[in-house]
Parts: sequence; structure tokens; C-alpha cells
Amino acid sequence: MASFPRQWDDGTTDGPDHHVHWYDERTAIIRQSLRTNFEGPFIYLLLGSERALLLDTGTGHTDLRAVVDELLEGRDLELVVAHTHGHGDHVGGDAQFDAVVGRSAADVAEYFGITSWPEQLVQFDLGERVLDVIPIPGHHPAHVAFYDRETRLLLTGDSLYPGRLYVFDWPAFRQSVERLAGFVAAGNPVELVLGTHIEMTRQPGVDFDLGADRHPGEHELQLDPAVLTELAEVLSEAGPEPRRIVRDHFIVYPVETPTRETSHTQGAVQAD
Repeated sequence: MASFPRQWDDGTTDGPDHHVHWYDERTAIIRQSLRTNFEGPFIYLLLGSERALLLDTGTGHTDLRAVVDELLEGRDLELVVAHTHGHGDHVGGDAQFDAVVGRSAADVAEYFGITSWPEQLVQFDLGERVLDVIPIPGHHPAHVAFYDRETRLLLTGDSLYPGRLYVFDWPAFRQSVERLAGFVAAGNPVELVLGTHIEMTRQPGVDFDLGADRHPGEHELQLDPAVLTELAEVLSEAGPEPRRIVRDHFIVYPVETPTRETSHTQGAVQAD
């Protein structure tokens, strides 16, 4: 039965480098402990009958490969390692794996067979488990979302999660969120939206300090799909000029484009 842990490892106590939770028998959610890096990214491992897809490799401060190998032990599956996007806190562990999908929009489009970036949606079959791959640049030029038809989970990376949504390309981000909301409105049922960080507290509209490595009383990871609709609406209302928007479950946070590939938070610091 699909579930979430009662509480994620939020870095407030000593523990393992990764908190692994099986959402169901074919979906593992891995959280890198805030104790190892304040980003505390979430990583997803999706199993099909032929392939396993690992989405993101964390910051590189931990041995993620050992965790993935243990989770896949005894399963005869090809491992595909890809990313929601190419910022440093999501690609830091790439070197631990034998082969990884590239980080640029061209690399992502070539691997998944996207011939019209970013408008085209394509399918990626893990074997008896089909994912829809949806380009959503704006936070990062090569950002993609993944919709799992089996679980009805929408994996949105850093484009929507309970926290600060750093926007480096305002027009592209607005268009991407509109396209993503349109995908859901077109009859693709979403049970929950799952991103790759938690930066909000349980108090509506209140986030943790930038760089905080302890999150007592943090927001849940999972978001209701209505939050995606809300994000699309506030971006539409905001218009073409970037502006900061504080809502109960997220903060839209425009920043200048960083000069190099880095973490989403470091990019915001650079822009300051």
C-alpha cells in the first residue's frame, strides 16, 4: 500500500546518510540527510519489469551507489540514471555510476527522443510501467518532470516543492508551469506532486533560513495537485515581470542566472 514515512530524517539527529522509504513495492524515495548537506535532496528510484530509473544522484557527499545497489539486489534490471535537472545538488553523485544521461537540454532530448524541445511530451517505458517525460525549463534549461501513470505521481524536481522555487528564466518558467498544469487538466489524473526538497515549515508561508541544516517541524514532502493549479494561476496573474510571491506551500523566488552549474540555493546566493 502506498505510504509516506511519519517523519523524514530532517538532520536533527544522528543517523544514516540516506533515509530510504518504499512508497510502494516498485517506488523508492531516498532522502539525503541534511546532516550530510543542507540541501537534503530527494531522489527517486522507479522500478519496471525491464529497467530501473534513478532520478538524480544527490550532492555527491554520500555513497549513493551503495544504497542503490542494495535496493536493486536480486533484481535483473537495467539501471538508467537521469536527472530532473542539472544543478549541482542533483548531479553531484554522477561519478559513482557507470553511465548517466547528460545534463544539457540537448542530451536529455536525445536520450528520451524529444525532437521538439520543450513543447513535446514523450513516453519512457520501464517495462510494464510507462512514464510521461515533460520538459519544464525555467529553473534549469534541461529541467524535466516525470508523470508515472501507475502511481499517478507527478515528479516535479525543483520546479514545484514545498519551498523556495528559484526561477532563473521567468518567461520559460511561466510557460513550463502552464504546460504542466495543462497536462494535468487534459485528463492525466495526479494523486500527488512530489518535488526534490523541503524548505517550508508547517506554518503556512514560512520557510527555513537559507542554508539551514536542521528542519524541525518541516512541511510534508507531498503536495496536493491543487498546489500546481495555484502556482500556474499566480504566475499568470504576476505577468511578464519577475516578482517574489509567497503562498502557503511555496515561495516563487526569481533570481539572476548563475554563471556556472551549481545548486539551486547557491545560484540564489550568487544572484544576491
